[in-house]
Amino acid sequence: MKVLTCPVGSLQTNCYIVVHENSAAVIDPGADEGSIMALLAGEGAAVKSIVLTHGHADHVAAAAALKRLTGAPILAHPADSYLLRATENMIARALGLTEVIVPDVDLSDAKSVSLAGIEFAVLATPGHTPGSCCLYNAKEQVLFSGDTLFRGSIGRSDLQGGDAKTLARSLARLKELPAEVEVYPGHGPATTIGKERMSNRYW
Repeated sequence: MKVLTCPVGSLQTNCYIVVHENSAAVIDPGADEGSIMALLAGEGAAVKSIVLTHGHADHVAAAAALKRLTGAPILAHPADSYLLRATENMIARALGLTEVIVPDVDLSDAKSVSLAGIEFAVLATPGHTPGSCCLYNAKEQVLFSGDTLFRGSIGRSDLQGGDAKTLARSLARLKELPAEVEVYPGHGPATTIGKERMSNRYW
């Protein structure tokens, strides 16, 4: 398994491309579908799925365009559907959300999803948004944490739909993962569960 990082948009959201053999999955295409497609072309991999860790515009704005370009289904949690429809919201529009995103697969019903042929557990981690999810593979020791956990910080809970107590419960769930697990967050550099246990003062 290979993980490519493509920072996109004005907030430099980490869009991740998971590549395995000739297949790929795109996580959080928040903007710049052209840059994402260029990386995919360099790998010679066909996109099999587009996964949204949550519904904020900086993580999803290029999802519909990417679906048109690749034919891949969009996977998202329905609790964030109000965010995927927020094309009239000024902040969302400023971040590039100009069309309603309609997911093809409901992550609330999924215990796992296939990312480029590799099974990842879907961990419901609400708090930053009601539908926030993390993607975890125990064998590869990899976690895509969206905006729930960052290196040295955690996700905001003061935006619409956020809840501090709910976020705390979600973070406690992640804290139980093995120390060696590599964390790929929605913004900023990668880290590990062990490093965050030791040094993240918000956790």
